[in-house]
Amino acid sequence: MIFMLTRKLLPLSAMVLALGLSGLTTHVNATDNTYGNGAIITVPKKMQGTWYSYDRNAHNGRKITFTAHTVNGKIIYTQDKSIISDYFNGNIQNQTDFDHVTKNWMSGQTTKMKNHLFYEINPWISFENWSLYRVMPQKINGKKHNVLLYSSRYDGGNYYRSKKLAKQMKNYKFVNCNNKLNT
Repeated sequence: MIFMLTRKLLPLSAMVLALGLSGLTTHVNATDNTYGNGAIITVPKKMQGTWYSYDRNAHNGRKITFTAHTVNGKIIYTQDKSIISDYFNGNIQNQTDFDHVTKNWMSGQTTKMKNHLFYEINPWISFENWSLYRVMPQKINGKKHNVLLYSSRYDGGNYYRSKKLAKQMKNYKFVNCNNKLNT
């Protein structure tokens, strides 16, 4: 009886193993930089979680969610500096595969501007996006709150941990907290 059970489980086990391994081959290894990707970025713990904003004409609100390695469900990698120019200059061998593999990727790095450390997180292929984030404690209604500052070359705003606080603080600019970098 054990022999019959083993004979039936062996082919089933082999099939499960084969299917499992074939599923692994469809993922791109972080060390394979065929698409310009390097190491996976780790988002600071104080930035992780969901943030809300009603700034910049966001009448229905905006939401951004960071996990340890993603923003809004898209994985964040360091990016080879030449990949964007290669992309825009037509130097990518298989454009369709490139677009398919990288569609859920973001590029990330730290950037120091105006003596502050920002986390720059952009779509994988973008032209002049510069989305910068940093968490800054602020006093609101007598209580200390962490505020996620958003900045770009063109505008800025704040994200809060709750929708209620985001609505209350819509378009508020904190003193000594410049959200717009080009001023």
